[in-house]
Amino acid sequence: MMIRSRFAKKRRLRYISHLELLDTFRRAVRRAKIPGKYSEGYNPTLNLSLSQPLPVGMPGGGEYLDLELKESVSGEKFVIELNKNLPAGIKMDEARMVGDKNLKSLQALVDRARYIIEPPENKDDEYRIILDKLKNSCELIVTRERRNKDDRQYNIREMIHEIDLTEDNRWSFLVSTGSRGNVRPQEIVQALRKFKPGLPVIPITNFYREGMYVSYEDRIITPLSEEILKER
Repeated sequence: MMIRSRFAKKRRLRYISHLELLDTFRRAVRRAKIPGKYSEGYNPTLNLSLSQPLPVGMPGGGEYLDLELKESVSGEKFVIELNKNLPAGIKMDEARMVGDKNLKSLQALVDRARYIIEPPENKDDEYRIILDKLKNSCELIVTRERRNKDDRQYNIREMIHEIDLTEDNRWSFLVSTGSRGNVRPQEIVQALRKFKPGLPVIPITNFYREGMYVSYEDRIITPLSEEILKER
């Protein structure tokens, strides 16, 4: 059996890596006496997995965790006990038992991410024009550097699904993520520079991953949505 949960990673904890985050959760599960299931072999570890890694330094508000259990635990108890044993900066928000483990892994399931970006300067009208140009473009070519390989160019426009300016004048982008197509956060800024040359460098701390989602029919839903859990 498995429990799936949603959590936020903010404050100073945004500077820990994906592997460090996994270790943090494993320690918290042990301290909370949650009956997690371990792998077999000489070096057993908790069967725990996370959604796509957050870049180091970027906070996230809708991240997901799957934990295999030896026995059932209520979602409410899981959230309360884990929050007691997690460091400040990581907060569990919701959890649901999903019964068995015949469910797609989070990294295979999640295919959308929403990023909120704090612009470097307060130029609302100018940025609205730039975002409109981005919306109306058919092609956005970015260059990806590849280790020990030649750089490669990609058209990321078809992987940017929503472009908005929020009420507090931040940029909001819903993009593809995962193995079927992935837009890196910095590539969004790289694309914006095509419409505004000289756009200042935006530090990773100005990015916020608001949530991870699943494209389902013609909608965007979360990994905890009833439609997903029914399909296991």
